[in-house]
Amino acid sequence: MPVIQILIYRGTGGVYNSDDPYYGEPALVRAGHVGVIGVIDDKIIGFHPTPEVAESLGGEKPLLNALKDKIPQPGRLQDDDEYFKRAHELSDATNGRTRVYMYEVEISEATLNDIRTWYNEGKEALYNFPDDGQFENRESNCAMFWVEWFKIPLPKRTGSVKVLVKEMKDEGYDIWQND
Repeated sequence: MPVIQILIYRGTGGVYNSDDPYYGEPALVRAGHVGVIGVIDDKIIGFHPTPEVAESLGGEKPLLNALKDKIPQPGRLQDDDEYFKRAHELSDATNGRTRVYMYEVEISEATLNDIRTWYNEGKEALYNFPDDGQFENRESNCAMFWVEWFKIPLPKRTGSVKVLVKEMKDEGYDIWQND
């Protein structure tokens, strides 16, 4: 059975605050993210809105405002190495806030192939920010996508990355080293 690694980090904060010292970072670095290693060779993949969606709305800021207003957007699995590496780089500067935690999950060959199909074919699903960690039917964020579509467990069943990271920190999960 294949084994994949799930990576999770809490963002720097300042997602909507242009005065925040990290506001110049990509939204996924500011908000936090969940990704997977072991599906596509040498890639960390994660689920989030597509660049085309951001462009069609006028950029990252209007996209974030739509999500803040709970207007779902098309998302798909994408290469997210840069976000995880940046969060890892910022870990000391953010006093560990962006520390990247990880754990391993054994999945079936069928699940592995399903995830690869989603990635390779650019399949889309509705992405949204959670309302108190919960979503409307058939909507998910970077965390709950893995649970809803592939039954991959999270440390806690929630779409709140903040809650997930707290759980992982409290339970002593491994820290990703970006080797």
